[in-house]
Amino acid sequence: MSINPINLSGSTNLLSSAPHSVAGAQASFSDALKNALGTVNNSVQTADNMVTGLANGNSNEDLHSVMIAMQKADTLLQTAVQVRDRVISAYQDIMNMQV
Repeated sequence: MSINPINLSGSTNLLSSAPHSVAGAQASFSDALKNALGTVNNSVQTADNMVTGLANGNSNEDLHSVMIAMQKADTLLQTAVQVRDRVISAYQDIMNMQV
């Protein structure tokens, strides 16, 4: 298993073709969120499958690769939780604003 770098070139394309409407902004944010959560989910599932394969003895992966995959999945999951917490906090701040 190899560790793939984060592809930031796709995010610059999103910024340069920024939508000019609220609906477009919501759609692009929604798509970005879905892609990020999909990446986290795939990473967690891959690490889980590697651990299961290693424990059963029917995997070609070594312990080092499995530990790296587990750490990567843990880091991605912690990041997703932090982003969720900040989004909820921002939403609550907006809802508590005086109009």
